[in-house]
Amino acid sequence: MLEKDLESKEKITIDIQKLERNLKQVENITFVDKEKEVYDRAVDYMNDSKYYLEKEDMSTAFGCIEYSHGLLDALRMIHGLI
Repeated sequence: MLEKDLESKEKITIDIQKLERNLKQVENITFVDKEKEVYDRAVDYMNDSKYYLEKEDMSTAFGCIEYSHGLLDALRMIHGLI
């Protein structure tokens, strides 16, 4: 897959939808302290991705959503969800 394919509007939109599904998976977990900070940051990066996608800054939108996935995946791993 070419780098430009990774930064396409369609790919980023799919990644955002995937992240939203993963967020639903953890909605019943009460995160505290640093975990809460990580969760909040993951949500912030997802929102940033949506913002940059709207502005058609695909590179930044892609970076934000991928970083958000990494943060959320770490929390999901800690809680035995993946």
